Amino acid sequence: MSIIGKCFLWPKENLSRKYGNLLLKSPDMKKIFFAALMLLTVALLLHNKATAQSNNAPGDLLRHIVMITFKKDAPADSIQALDNIYKSLSKSTMVKDFEMGINMSIRDTLVKHVFVTTFTSKDDLANYKKVPAYSGLFKLSLAIAEDVTVADYWVKK
Repeated sequence: MSIIGKCFLWPKENLSRKYGNLLLKSPDMKKIFFAALMLLTVALLLHNKATAQSNNAPGDLLRHIVMITFKKDAPADSIQALDNIYKSLSKSTMVKDFEMGINMSIRDTLVKHVFVTTFTSKDDLANYKKVPAYSGLFKLSLAIAEDVTVADYWVKK
């Protein structure tokens, strides 16, 4: 009979003193204990990573960066129209700061426009995305963008 089975059959007997050391000496129990410990460690690490960038302190800023690589045949007036939509969105009360420019890196020869929008909260970013002009960005960019990269992160003070 297994040690665990004996524990359930004779609960009055103090089996932990008698068999407690044997539980971790068993190869199977070591594997189970190690697997449970690893699972707990991974769960805690994932939880910490998930909450690290979502918990912001007062005064922290949320940056929303969009980098667009345009198709080679994208019309200049369509690119300018997209830039104008971003400029108009930057005047929203939810936007704390806004910057835009063209990538000048010698490492990347593709034409990329970079838009950096700063918010004070996740709610401001969420509400910004509900502004009707924001949906116009997608309609226009689908036709002229080859690639779009987006990054959001908290600036810790």
